[in-house]
Amino acid sequence: MVQEYTYSPHIDFYIDKIDRETGYEMHTFHTHPKYEMYYEVEGTRRYLIEDAAYLVNAGSVVLIGENQIHKTGSVGDGGSSRIVVNFGREYLKELAQAFPGVEFVSFLSEAQNHLLSGLTLKQQNRIYGMLQEMLALQGVNQPEAIATRKMLLGTLLLQLKALCAHQQEVGSDTGRVTNHTVDQIQSYIALHYAEKLTLTDIANQFYISPYYLSRLFKKIINLSLIEYINGVRIKAAQDLMEKTGESVAAVAEKTGFLTTAHFRRVFKDATGLSPQQYRQYFKRINNTEPQK
Repeated sequence: MVQEYTYSPHIDFYIDKIDRETGYEMHTFHTHPKYEMYYEVEGTRRYLIEDAAYLVNAGSVVLIGENQIHKTGSVGDGGSSRIVVNFGREYLKELAQAFPGVEFVSFLSEAQNHLLSGLTLKQQNRIYGMLQEMLALQGVNQPEAIATRKMLLGTLLLQLKALCAHQQEVGSDTGRVTNHTVDQIQSYIALHYAEKLTLTDIANQFYISPYYLSRLFKKIINLSLIEYINGVRIKAAQDLMEKTGESVAAVAEKTGFLTTAHFRRVFKDATGLSPQQYRQYFKRINNTEPQK
């Protein structure tokens, strides 16, 4: 069953197009050990990636690295259309081996490349055309189709990489939506996420009302304050699950969750896996053992 977000460890490549007539709000943040490309065909969306929010207009591309928390939300009640591509690092292994001097994916994880906008109509059409070709090959498992799909993805990645480099070179706007107060609150949460944090306590810390803080955070980040805090905590929990052999209860306590049961529920909602399944999956794909 296809969920609202893509997390299928057994699928190394996934592409999907969805057209919506009305606004749609993704119910929660999520993360997966795959790269993601998101192309806005029509409409405007708001996208949260890590600690930044972006406005994504038609003809723009969103690029997301491995295990980067993200969520998309509506801007008004209008419809939208998008194409999303997920793939793991192993999917392009043959291309990487064939061209050892070429780096295909590292640019996807760089914060300055999260939003690629201001593309010419010709550039948009080229990107859209390759995505349509990959959509037509989705589910086709003949060797020729598999090879074509991988080569199309590799070609698209190299073109996007060049466009990102040009965007940085000319100093184009990154598209990030900023607010000084929200930036300060995000920095505060990054330092104190392991502690008990409430809307009232944070509002008092910054001398604003809880109501104003709640409205402001939702407007800029497109997440409630608790959703954002949980996102920061889950990222920290993933790091501990990957790098240590600590128990699930210990990880929950160190990342600010009041109960292990709540941690398990939020972790699975965000990653698609239980904490134990996530640890085993990480070990399997990286061939590593966490430090005791």
